[in-house]
Amino acid sequence: MAKTHHHSPAQRICGHVGIHIFHYSGRKGLADENRYAANSLCPECDGVIREWFQQPEPGFYKVNLPKLVSRTPSLISWGNRVRIAQLRKLGPVMKQIASESESDPLAALTLQVLEMMFKIDSASFWVDVDKHTYGTYSLGWDVEALIRGRETTTNPLGKTSVFGYWMSRNERVAKDAIEAAALLKPMLREYKRGSVVAEGATTT
Repeated sequence: MAKTHHHSPAQRICGHVGIHIFHYSGRKGLADENRYAANSLCPECDGVIREWFQQPEPGFYKVNLPKLVSRTPSLISWGNRVRIAQLRKLGPVMKQIASESESDPLAALTLQVLEMMFKIDSASFWVDVDKHTYGTYSLGWDVEALIRGRETTTNPLGKTSVFGYWMSRNERVAKDAIEAAALLKPMLREYKRGSVVAEGATTT
Protein backbone atom coordinates (compact mmCIF):
# COMPACT_ATOMS: atom_id res chain seq x y z
CA MET A 1 0.00 0.00 0.00
CA ALA A 2 1.35 3.41 -0.97
CA LYS A 3 2.23 5.81 1.83
CA THR A 4 0.55 9.19 2.18
CA HIS A 5 2.67 12.22 3.07
CA HIS A 6 1.29 15.61 4.06
CA HIS A 7 1.71 18.46 6.54
CA SER A 8 -1.23 19.34 8.78
CA PRO A 9 -1.79 21.23 12.05
CA ALA A 10 -2.38 18.96 15.04
CA GLN A 11 -3.23 19.49 18.69
CA ARG A 12 -0.25 18.50 20.84
CA ILE A 13 0.28 17.21 24.38
CA CYS A 14 1.54 20.65 25.46
CA GLY A 15 -1.82 22.15 24.48
CA HIS A 16 -0.47 23.97 21.44
CA VAL A 17 -1.28 23.39 17.78
CA GLY A 18 1.77 22.54 15.70
CA ILE A 19 2.39 21.36 12.17
CA HIS A 20 2.93 17.60 11.96
CA ILE A 21 4.43 15.71 9.03
CA PHE A 22 2.14 12.73 8.46
CA HIS A 23 3.55 9.50 6.93
CA TYR A 24 1.05 6.65 6.90
CA SER A 25 -0.67 3.87 4.99
CA GLY A 26 -4.39 3.23 5.44
CA ARG A 27 -6.78 4.17 8.23
CA LYS A 28 -4.83 2.45 10.98
CA GLY A 29 -1.68 4.25 9.94
CA LEU A 30 -3.51 7.58 10.01
CA ALA A 31 -4.95 6.80 13.45
CA ASP A 32 -1.48 5.95 14.76
CA GLU A 33 -0.07 9.20 13.33
CA ASN A 34 -2.87 11.20 14.96
CA ARG A 35 -2.19 9.53 18.32
CA TYR A 36 1.54 10.13 17.95
CA ALA A 37 1.01 13.82 17.21
CA ALA A 38 -1.48 14.22 20.06
CA ASN A 39 1.02 12.71 22.51
CA SER A 40 4.02 14.75 21.32
CA LEU A 41 5.25 18.25 22.06
CA CYS A 42 4.68 20.90 19.43
CA PRO A 43 7.73 21.78 17.29
CA GLU A 44 8.20 25.03 19.18
CA CYS A 45 8.32 23.46 22.66
CA ASP A 46 10.53 20.67 21.34
CA GLY A 47 12.86 23.27 19.83
CA VAL A 48 13.11 25.18 23.11
CA ILE A 49 14.19 22.04 24.98
CA ARG A 50 16.74 21.34 22.27
CA GLU A 51 18.14 24.87 22.57
CA TRP A 52 18.43 24.58 26.36
CA PHE A 53 20.17 21.25 25.99
CA GLN A 54 22.60 22.23 23.25
CA GLN A 55 23.45 25.80 24.25
CA PRO A 56 23.35 26.07 28.05
CA GLU A 57 24.86 29.03 29.82
CA PRO A 58 27.89 28.28 32.03
CA GLY A 59 26.93 27.28 35.55
CA PHE A 60 26.44 24.52 38.12
CA TYR A 61 23.29 23.09 39.69
CA LYS A 62 23.58 21.54 43.13
CA VAL A 63 21.93 18.15 43.60
CA ASN A 64 22.13 15.58 46.38
CA LEU A 65 23.25 12.37 44.72
CA PRO A 66 22.09 9.12 46.35
CA LYS A 67 24.51 6.24 46.81
CA LEU A 68 24.29 3.92 43.82
CA VAL A 69 23.21 0.34 44.39
CA SER A 70 23.99 -2.83 42.47
CA ARG A 71 24.88 -6.45 43.14
CA THR A 72 28.01 -5.91 41.06
CA PRO A 73 30.68 -3.49 42.42
CA SER A 74 32.02 -2.85 38.92
CA LEU A 75 28.59 -1.56 37.85
CA ILE A 76 28.56 0.88 40.75
CA SER A 77 31.93 2.26 39.69
CA TRP A 78 30.77 2.48 36.07
CA GLY A 79 27.46 4.07 37.04
CA ASN A 80 29.18 6.68 39.20
CA ARG A 81 31.45 7.73 36.34
CA VAL A 82 28.48 8.09 34.00
CA ARG A 83 26.39 9.99 36.54
CA ILE A 84 29.15 12.51 37.23
CA ALA A 85 29.67 13.00 33.50
CA GLN A 86 25.94 13.58 33.05
CA LEU A 87 25.83 16.06 35.92
CA ARG A 88 28.68 18.02 34.39
CA LYS A 89 26.80 18.09 31.10
CA LEU A 90 23.31 18.71 32.46
CA GLY A 91 24.17 20.87 35.47
CA PRO A 92 24.46 24.04 33.36
CA VAL A 93 21.17 23.14 31.64
CA MET A 94 19.45 22.70 34.99
CA LYS A 95 20.84 25.98 36.32
CA GLN A 96 19.57 27.84 33.28
CA ILE A 97 16.07 26.38 33.26
CA ALA A 98 15.81 26.73 37.05
CA SER A 99 16.20 30.49 36.59
CA GLU A 100 13.30 30.42 34.11
CA SER A 101 11.08 27.84 35.81
CA GLU A 102 9.01 30.27 37.88
CA SER A 103 7.65 31.99 34.78
CA ASP A 104 8.03 29.27 32.15
CA PRO A 105 6.00 26.06 32.72
CA LEU A 106 8.01 24.13 30.13
CA ALA A 107 11.20 24.97 32.02
CA ALA A 108 9.58 23.79 35.26
CA LEU A 109 8.54 20.48 33.68
CA THR A 110 11.96 19.93 32.14
CA LEU A 111 13.71 20.68 35.42
CA GLN A 112 11.35 18.25 37.16
CA VAL A 113 12.44 15.45 34.82
CA LEU A 114 16.14 16.17 35.30
CA GLU A 115 15.82 16.38 39.09
CA MET A 116 14.04 13.01 39.03
CA MET A 117 16.91 11.65 36.96
CA PHE A 118 19.55 12.45 39.56
CA LYS A 119 17.46 10.81 42.30
CA ILE A 120 17.87 7.43 40.58
CA ASP A 121 20.13 5.16 42.64
CA SER A 122 20.27 2.22 40.24
CA ALA A 123 23.76 1.73 38.81
CA SER A 124 22.21 -0.25 35.95
CA PHE A 125 20.18 2.78 34.87
CA TRP A 126 23.30 4.90 34.58
CA VAL A 127 25.12 2.16 32.70
CA ASP A 128 22.20 2.14 30.24
CA VAL A 129 22.61 5.91 29.87
CA ASP A 130 26.22 5.28 28.91
CA LYS A 131 25.24 2.57 26.43
CA HIS A 132 22.22 4.27 24.85
CA THR A 133 22.85 7.98 25.64
CA TYR A 134 20.42 10.55 27.04
CA GLY A 135 20.01 13.43 24.62
CA THR A 136 17.43 15.97 23.55
CA TYR A 137 15.11 13.31 22.15
CA SER A 138 15.21 11.35 25.42
CA LEU A 139 14.55 14.47 27.47
CA GLY A 140 11.68 15.55 25.21
CA TRP A 141 10.09 12.10 25.39
CA ASP A 142 10.30 12.17 29.19
CA VAL A 143 8.67 15.60 29.34
CA GLU A 144 5.88 14.33 27.07
CA ALA A 145 5.38 11.24 29.23
CA LEU A 146 5.30 13.34 32.40
CA ILE A 147 2.63 15.63 30.93
CA ARG A 148 0.35 12.79 29.80
CA GLY A 149 1.14 10.67 32.87
CA ARG A 150 1.72 7.39 31.05
CA GLU A 151 3.48 5.62 28.22
CA THR A 152 1.70 5.04 24.91
CA THR A 153 2.22 2.47 22.16
CA THR A 154 2.84 5.22 19.61
CA ASN A 155 5.28 7.06 21.91
CA PRO A 156 7.25 4.29 23.68
CA LEU A 157 9.91 5.04 26.29
CA GLY A 158 13.44 3.66 26.05
CA LYS A 159 15.79 2.09 28.58
CA THR A 160 17.10 5.49 29.66
CA SER A 161 13.68 7.02 30.28
CA VAL A 162 13.57 8.75 33.67
CA PHE A 163 9.77 8.65 33.78
CA GLY A 164 9.75 5.01 32.68
CA TYR A 165 12.22 4.12 35.42
CA TRP A 166 10.09 5.60 38.19
CA MET A 167 6.88 4.14 36.79
CA SER A 168 8.39 0.66 36.95
CA ARG A 169 10.33 1.04 40.22
CA ASN A 170 8.36 3.42 42.44
CA GLU A 171 4.87 4.43 41.33
CA ARG A 172 4.51 6.80 44.28
CA VAL A 173 7.37 8.96 43.00
CA ALA A 174 5.88 8.85 39.50
CA LYS A 175 2.38 9.75 40.72
CA ASP A 176 3.68 12.67 42.77
CA ALA A 177 5.49 13.94 39.67
CA ILE A 178 2.36 13.52 37.54
CA GLU A 179 0.28 15.47 40.06
CA ALA A 180 2.83 18.29 40.11
CA ALA A 181 2.93 18.33 36.31
CA ALA A 182 -0.87 18.47 36.12
CA LEU A 183 -0.78 21.85 37.84
CA LEU A 184 1.54 23.17 35.13
CA LYS A 185 -0.41 21.86 32.13
CA PRO A 186 -2.97 24.72 31.99
CA MET A 187 -0.17 27.28 32.22
CA LEU A 188 1.81 25.54 29.50
CA ARG A 189 -1.23 25.51 27.22
CA GLU A 190 -1.62 29.29 27.59
CA TYR A 191 2.10 30.10 27.40
CA LYS A 192 3.07 31.83 24.14
CA ARG A 193 6.59 32.12 22.77
CA GLY A 194 6.04 33.14 19.16
CA SER A 195 5.24 31.50 15.85
CA VAL A 196 5.18 27.70 15.69
CA VAL A 197 7.38 26.18 13.01
CA ALA A 198 7.02 22.99 11.01
CA GLU A 199 8.75 19.85 12.17
CA GLY A 200 12.03 18.95 10.58
CA ALA A 201 14.90 16.55 10.98
CA THR A 202 16.96 17.18 14.12
CA THR A 203 19.95 15.65 15.79
CA THR A 204 20.91 15.24 19.40
